[in-house]
Amino acid sequence: MLPEQLQRIIGYFLEEATEQLQSIEEGLQSLQNTVQAPQRVYQLIRASHSIKGGAAMLGFSSIQRIAHRFEEYLKLLRECPIAVDSRLQSLLLQIFDTLAALVHKVSKTIGIDQEEANQIVFLAEPIFGELDAYLRVLIPTRLTVRATSDEHIHIFSGYCASLSGFLSAITSHVDLLGGTITRNEQERAGIRLAIDIYLPPYSRLESIRQAVELSGCVIGTVQTQRDFSLLSITDYPIYQNAIERPATCNGCRYYYGKSDGGYLLNCTVHPSGPEEENCRDREPESAL
Repeated sequence: MLPEQLQRIIGYFLEEATEQLQSIEEGLQSLQNTVQAPQRVYQLIRASHSIKGGAAMLGFSSIQRIAHRFEEYLKLLRECPIAVDSRLQSLLLQIFDTLAALVHKVSKTIGIDQEEANQIVFLAEPIFGELDAYLRVLIPTRLTVRATSDEHIHIFSGYCASLSGFLSAITSHVDLLGGTITRNEQERAGIRLAIDIYLPPYSRLESIRQAVELSGCVIGTVQTQRDFSLLSITDYPIYQNAIERPATCNGCRYYYGKSDGGYLLNCTVHPSGPEEENCRDREPESAL
């Protein structure tokens, strides 16, 4: 690409990024009102996503990384009921300032010095750490527990208030049932947790349910699968029919039903399937 062409493209990026940053800042300044309007939060997510995409195209990796992480925080505001306070608002604004500072560096030199960019990102890491820790206080961990016994797969979806407490307790209760935890995967700094459990033959659903509840999980739904068809459970709301996996779920890091023949949908973001044909939350498995 010729230097003139590159400068012109960078100019387009800066023009759009400046508009997107202004939109994000306005949303953060009135954060309480913003989180109460899902469409407004979605606009901020799209603004961050746009900056991330433009930066990736131009090779501005520092801007891409910060915009991606900021986008993830905005998604949490959309997905989880959070009581906004001054501390949360301040931390988000500080991360926004980091993103804006990186974009400003590009505008000053029509490019970005990697050493300067790395220094800005390095100085922001404590803010990310503080925000991650504070969000763990504000947001209950969303859980997906898959318990396999014989040909049955029981899937419990819900949340817990203490991630560390749940992990310790579920390990003990699974041991008492004679089972083992085969997978323990956390996402978004512990905001989501997926656990796979293998249990001895003839383990009763009621015993498994009690183990999950006594570990600190508030169960929202229970799904039971046998030979790729769902069985009815009277005491809990479940999906009565098998859900066909949408094409957009293929290769998505949030989808856990890969071994279920493609019939039982089990997604931590959209358990009943995405609202749109092209899911806006889709992330490839290779995404960081």
